[in-house]
Amino acid sequence: MSLTGTWQLSIATPVGDRRFELDLVQHGPDQISGVSRYEQEEAQELTEPQLSGNKLTWKTAITQPIKVTATMELTFDGDSVSGTAKAGIFPAKIVGQRAPSAAE
Repeated sequence: MSLTGTWQLSIATPVGDRRFELDLVQHGPDQISGVSRYEQEEAQELTEPQLSGNKLTWKTAITQPIKVTATMELTFDGDSVSGTAKAGIFPAKIVGQRAPSAAE
């Protein structure tokens, strides 16, 4: 299964849920690139993306409500995804799904 496409995600943080989108392009079985777009922030490229099977990890800079670098880890299952974000000592749960394509 290719992970190429747009994924709509939600992170449950201690300060409330944050929504974001991931636009991914899978270049091979273990190569991927993409950008993330958080609420009211500009898109940023995935930093150090690593794809292993159906698991993707990368780092991202978060600027709201505090500046911190988070490590994201997602597991994809068909059109669903779940995982965690770790920013310092604060873990957060991530859930989401593949966005419908424009043709649907």
